[in-house]
Amino acid sequence: MTAETLMLAGGVTAFLLTVYWVRSRDLREKYALGWLAVASLLLLLGIFPELIMGFAERARLSYPAAVLFVALTLIYLFSFTVSVSLSHLYRRTIRLTQEVAILKQRLGRLEQQLAERTPPPPPAP
Repeated sequence: MTAETLMLAGGVTAFLLTVYWVRSRDLREKYALGWLAVASLLLLLGIFPELIMGFAERARLSYPAAVLFVALTLIYLFSFTVSVSLSHLYRRTIRLTQEVAILKQRLGRLEQQLAERTPPPPPAP
């Protein structure tokens, strides 16, 4: 199996898996766009291998080194965007946890004030 065939098969597989996971609501559209871009790039490189060969020549790299460079660059970029997204979610979770704690405290005080103002029920006959 050649590198071009492998990239073509990987692109088709990534494209189909991404669409399937978005339709089944296992993957958010926000992340699906990144995966669809990676799948499209793999498809393009599989269909037009001269693109990566031209890149390898201009960068003075061997063909396998150029493929590895492109793959590692894509992995790095996508991992970085996921890390940024997780950082935002972490901060949001902390803020929501603090707000829930404050609301529980206020609710407890209100229930206590209500209990102090309400007279006890009369004894049963």
